[in-house]
Amino acid sequence: NWACFGSNGAKFRDEGLVIERFTQRAKQAFGPNHHFKSVVRPTYVERFDNPHHARLARGHYVNALGQPVEARRDKQGKPRVGLSEQVVWEGARINHYLVKSVEEFVLGKAKRGSAATPNYQKQRDYFMRHDRNDADCYSAAELAPKVKDNMRWLQKLAGKQQVIIGSEVNGQASKVSPVEPSSGSELTRWLKRRLKEWSSTTPSGQPPIERWVLDYPTEQRGSRFQPSGRVVQGWLLLPESLAEMHSQVRIVAEWQPAFELCHPLEIDRPDVIKNTFSMSAEGHPQRVCGFRFTVPPKLGSFRLWLALEDERWLLQEVNIDTRDVEVAQTLKVLKGKQGWLFLDNDTNGSVDQFMGRMRLTQAGLEGWKSYLSDMASVAAQRPWALLVAPSKESVMGADYHPRKEGEGGPLHQVLGLAAAKDVVYPVEELKALGDNAFILTDTHWTQKGALSATIALAEKLGVERAACEALFQKDRYKQKEMGGDLGNKLTPKQVCTVEVITSFNHTRYKTYDNGLPNFGRVLVIEYPNALVAGTCLLFGSSSSSSMFNYLCRVFQRFVFVHSAGNIDPDVVAAVAPDYLAAQTNGRFVVQVPSASQNLEEVIREKCAQLDEKTLEGVSEKRIIASDDYLESIGLLFWEQTRSALIN
Repeated sequence: NWACFGSNGAKFRDEGLVIERFTQRAKQAFGPNHHFKSVVRPTYVERFDNPHHARLARGHYVNALGQPVEARRDKQGKPRVGLSEQVVWEGARINHYLVKSVEEFVLGKAKRGSAATPNYQKQRDYFMRHDRNDADCYSAAELAPKVKDNMRWLQKLAGKQQVIIGSEVNGQASKVSPVEPSSGSELTRWLKRRLKEWSSTTPSGQPPIERWVLDYPTEQRGSRFQPSGRVVQGWLLLPESLAEMHSQVRIVAEWQPAFELCHPLEIDRPDVIKNTFSMSAEGHPQRVCGFRFTVPPKLGSFRLWLALEDERWLLQEVNIDTRDVEVAQTLKVLKGKQGWLFLDNDTNGSVDQFMGRMRLTQAGLEGWKSYLSDMASVAAQRPWALLVAPSKESVMGADYHPRKEGEGGPLHQVLGLAAAKDVVYPVEELKALGDNAFILTDTHWTQKGALSATIALAEKLGVERAACEALFQKDRYKQKEMGGDLGNKLTPKQVCTVEVITSFNHTRYKTYDNGLPNFGRVLVIEYPNALVAGTCLLFGSSSSSSMFNYLCRVFQRFVFVHSAGNIDPDVVAAVAPDYLAAQTNGRFVVQVPSASQNLEEVIREKCAQLDEKTLEGVSEKRIIASDDYLESIGLLFWEQTRSALIN
C-alpha cells in the first residue's frame, strides 16, 4: 500500500534528498493510501488493468503480510481495481511523495498528468486534497546518511575508477580494455568483491586494516579530557587494495546494548601518511584517517569496532582506571550563538545525538517495540499516549547550536517504528514558537512550550483541540529573570528573562504530594472546573512539571509520577485512570523505559539514599488529605510503606 506524504509546508524546491525533505505523511486511514503497487511474477500475468493491478492468469494476490487482498469497493459495491480494503504498512510499503513542494508540483507533477487516467490534469484541487501532513515519519529519512555516503562514494569512484574486464585465450591474456562502470550497483558489487577477496586471503577474523593506532586513552599516554568527556582519539588505514572504501569506514564505540557511537574518519592526519609510508601526504587518498570523539569520563570500559559495509571487526577492548576522572573538567555547557546555552554531551550523548553520531542498536529498537507494546497492554481499552519532549537541540539547534546538525539519530529511529503511532512528538509546534519555545539558559522548554505540548498530548488522548486552546486563551504572563540548569553552571552566572504564568497556580489545588525530590515523586491535583471530568495518570519527568498548570485544567483529577516514562502496572490498576500517559525527553530515548516498574521499590531505594536533613525537608513538603482519600485514589498501599521508611 501507499503511504502518502505531503509538502511539509514547502513552497519551493530545496537542497537534500526527497526522503529527508518530506517527513510528514497522511494518517494510515487516508483514502489514497488504499492504493497499492503490485510485485508480480511476469509469467503469471495476463495483462495489467491499470498501473496498480495485474490481471493474473494463475496464482493469487496477497498483501505484504501474506494475507489475501480484499478489494476496496465503491458506494455501489463495485470493486475498485488497484485499491485494497485494508491499508497494510507492515512488511513492506510504498512511500509515495505525490505532491512534494508547490514548485515541484507545478513544474513536474501537474505537467505529467496521470499514469492511470488519460488527459487528466493535476491542478490546485489535487494538491489541496493530497497535501496531507498529519504525522511525522522518519523511517525513510533515517536512511539519508547512508544514501549520501554511497552517493559520494560512487561519484568519487565514477570519476577515478575503471573496471578492468579481460579474458584468457590459449593461455595468453587477451588485450584488456578499460570499461566505464555501467551503474552504481556494479561498483558496489565490485567493492564488496574486493572486500570478500581480501577476507578470503587473510586469516579468519582479521580486520581489513593496514595499521591502526589508539592515541588516547592508553596505559602509556593516559587520558585526555574535554568538557564533553574522555577523549577517544586515533587513526586507521585500510590496505591499499581496499583504499576505495576509505569513506565508508566507521569507528564504533559500544558500552551498552541499547545504543552505540558511530564516527567516520574525519581528522586530517598528514603525519600518519608521512610516518607510515615515508611519503608526502599531499593528495594521498587516506590522508583523512583520524577519529576523535568523547565518551563519559567515568566509563571504565568500552569496545571499539571497525564497521565497513555490513561487517564488523573488534579492534580493542578498552579498559580505563577511572581514578583519573578527578582531573576532568566538570563544565557541561556549550555556548551557542547569541547567548544560547546547550548541554555539552551529557551521559546520554546529547551532542552526539544532535550530530547524528549516536544510534540505537537492534537491541535498543526491540526494547522500544516491547515498551510501546507493553504500554498499550497496560492501558487496555483506555486512551493512552507517550509524549516525547523534543530536546532543545532539535528545536533551537539549527539556529544557535555551535555544532553542525547531523541526520537521523535515536529519536528518529523510534519515531520510525510502526509501534510509534501513539507517540506525541510536538517538535513542529515548538519550532512555531521561535525563540519562545525554550529557555535560553536552561535545557527545558518555556511555559509556552509546555502549553503547546499539553494541547498536543490532550488532543492525542481524544480531547478536542479547539476546546483546549480556548481554555488557556485568557492566561496572563509576566517576565521573570532566571539562571536555569545551564546558566547557573557558569561563572559568572548567566541569566535570561522568561515568561511565567501569573493567572493560575496549580499548587492551590494539590490534594496529595509525597514531597520526594525528582524520581519517586507522586502528586495529585484536583481542579473541579476542569474541561474533562476524569482522571489522567502521567508517568513523566522534569519536563512535565511546567505542564501542571495546564494539564490540571484539562483533566479534573491529575496524578503525576516522576519516573521518566517508566510505568508501574500496579499503580495504573490502583488509580484506574480514564487516561494514561507517559512522558520522556528526546535525549533520553537511548535509555529504553520499562512498562513493569515497581514504584514501591523506587521509593524505598530513594528514601534509603536521602540524608536526615533531606528527609526532614520531604516531610515538610508532604501534602496528604487523609488515609481515606489515599485509599480512594489507590495510593495507600505504598504510601504506608514510604511513611514507615521515613519514620
